[in-house]
Amino acid sequence: MPQPNVSLFQTIRCLCTLQWRLKRQERYFHQHLPPLLAQLSAGQPTIFSEKTIQRIHKYWQLGLHVICNSLYQLSGQQLTANEQQRILLFSILGPLYDDLFDDQVMSNEQLEAFTWQPEDHLPQSFEEHVVKTLYLELLSMVPDRKRVMEHLHQVFVWQQASLEQLSPEIGEAALYEITYKKSYYSILLYYSILDHYPAIAIKDMLYPMAGLLQLTNDAFDVYKDVRSGIYTLPNLYRNYDQLQQHFMTGVALFNHHLEQLPFERFAKVFYSTTMHALHGMGCIALEQLKANTRGVTSMAELAALSRKALVCDMDSWSQKIKWVKAVRRLVNYRQPVHAAVAAVAVL
Repeated sequence: MPQPNVSLFQTIRCLCTLQWRLKRQERYFHQHLPPLLAQLSAGQPTIFSEKTIQRIHKYWQLGLHVICNSLYQLSGQQLTANEQQRILLFSILGPLYDDLFDDQVMSNEQLEAFTWQPEDHLPQSFEEHVVKTLYLELLSMVPDRKRVMEHLHQVFVWQQASLEQLSPEIGEAALYEITYKKSYYSILLYYSILDHYPAIAIKDMLYPMAGLLQLTNDAFDVYKDVRSGIYTLPNLYRNYDQLQQHFMTGVALFNHHLEQLPFERFAKVFYSTTMHALHGMGCIALEQLKANTRGVTSMAELAALSRKALVCDMDSWSQKIKWVKAVRRLVNYRQPVHAAVAAVAVL
């Protein structure tokens, strides 16, 4: 196994540069979102709640910084003003579309029909009005309207499949597949609204990355998911040694595919650091869950644990230092490629 070749100093420098870029780009959001929301609310009896705006902000941060901008920078491209506008539009559409499904505002049949034929839909609520307006606007702006529809339909398909997570009888293999694919197709949907869609070699890299992002999210949401009756890999099976091993296999596969791409080395290091900045938090959360759930044998016992035991707090300096070290470890982590491919290919 190769020795680590990205130093702690390089890791810190990349993370600091990433933080600076995040703060700089916040101005765009706060400048462009309010007039857009006012336009969407015009003539409607409802306005956007503060909670909805916060969710839009999180979608935008993930979509712009982690998914879209980072991949463009890896390949030496820059987002155009038109693409940035599309990302903002989609960041409003995304959480509201999820609500139409999760809150059963529309039936599955209606939502699937809307995905393919949005022009024919007659909105019955404020949320439906906004989603239809944004979807039609995006379809008029993107280079490939059919691709966007196909990916939104895949997101819908895996949202339907995720309903199995409301049952404790869901199998572990099925849970892994849902975990990976609902995240993977959501990421591809973002790329479908841009001018440059990823090549196959990049999509091979995105699959393990998507799974790692969702596993990280699930590890942080154990406290909330247990109380909501949602079953995930970290809360249902609780085999943290196996889950951590699978997590690191995904890291190795992501790193392997990234190494094969024909881009400049520093660009790959920066991209890897950006992705593993989130994955590193997942590693810490899984380690905390493993330590705090020893002896837990049921969901009822898990639900009885405190919020402090199940929620990974990243605010302390000791956690931040641990996080930086975890990011560097993940950036440099290697595993025999055939083993990594075989482990993730079963999904």
